[in-house]
Amino acid sequence: MIYERQFSLEQNKKIARAKDALGRLRANSTDAVAVMGLYEACDRELQEVAVRYFGKNQLGRKAVLNLLVAVVSRAWSYDPQSMSTSEWVSRVADAEARKLREALDTSRQHRPRLPRAV
Repeated sequence: MIYERQFSLEQNKKIARAKDALGRLRANSTDAVAVMGLYEACDRELQEVAVRYFGKNQLGRKAVLNLLVAVVSRAWSYDPQSMSTSEWVSRVADAEARKLREALDTSRQHRPRLPRAV
């Protein structure tokens, strides 16, 4: 029972940090402290989306940073009344990951094939 309360308290703190960071980024998209706060509060959501689209590899780890940039650049559109911070971050990250995955797949299809070494 005590563990449940501590977990809820930690989750509540994380939600509050994410909301605060998004609010600060809405006002100033270059606030580096807010970017770091958002990453610390929402890293799990970003990593889950990256793994879903790119796998648990170097590409997935690099994608997390691209997803964070997308979330930060769209912070102006966050409306705390419309949905939870976690859901909003996941939706924005998912939309960006889908675009990145499509671009990656398209570039691989158009890459000229090199002759195989014999």
